[in-house]
Amino acid sequence: MKRIATHGLLAGLAGGLAMAVALMALGEAPLGRAIALEVANNGPPLDAPFGRGEQQAGGALAALIFGAAMGSIFGVVYALVQPKLHFMDAWQASMALGATALVTIYLVPFLKYPANPPTVGDPETIGQRTLLYLVAMAWSVVASWAIWRLWRALVNRPHPLELRWRAPLTATAYVALVTVGLSLLPASPDPVNAPATLIWQFRMASLAGAVALWTVLATSFGWLSVRPAADRQKAQVPTAP
Repeated sequence: MKRIATHGLLAGLAGGLAMAVALMALGEAPLGRAIALEVANNGPPLDAPFGRGEQQAGGALAALIFGAAMGSIFGVVYALVQPKLHFMDAWQASMALGATALVTIYLVPFLKYPANPPTVGDPETIGQRTLLYLVAMAWSVVASWAIWRLWRALVNRPHPLELRWRAPLTATAYVALVTVGLSLLPASPDPVNAPATLIWQFRMASLAGAVALWTVLATSFGWLSVRPAADRQKAQVPTAP
């Protein structure tokens, strides 16, 4: 377990770095335009405690910390579910778990409450928006857990369903759970008054950052998990006399 935890932490740091790079490369331009828009509408801030360079450094550090936290959780979840994924090797299980995490933690809440530049919304709604986003994420986690339990129940039946029936059944149930949950949540309380192109570019940058995080995290974790097994196999190969 200690080895898996270490792998998760290292993979999470790599994923956090990838997210920071993606956000810097794709998100800095729309964020700069959003800041310029706010200055044009409200004037420059009088008491900004940090300059833009310091904010960028802080954002990169936050991405690394977030990646490390997600990697640690990833390792724990992997240790719990990997023994039940007997039809996958360590690499495949890591990539499948990474894809599941991307959909569960980011894409599903994103469908209801997509990211907006921090300078174009109403600051009075930050608390309400955060709460709604966390509720959407919690529902997404519950839906993923429920579908995992459904899959396991179908596999462990005395006469398990064939994959051609099992996969569409669980996929349909998952879409239904997500749709019901998101439809019951209220719309975002934040009236965003900004050019549509700016909002779209910022959201695509946010999406790219999430994809970079989970792709690099899962790839790194899978590589770290496969490497010890490969080393053991090499050590077991008899050498020629």
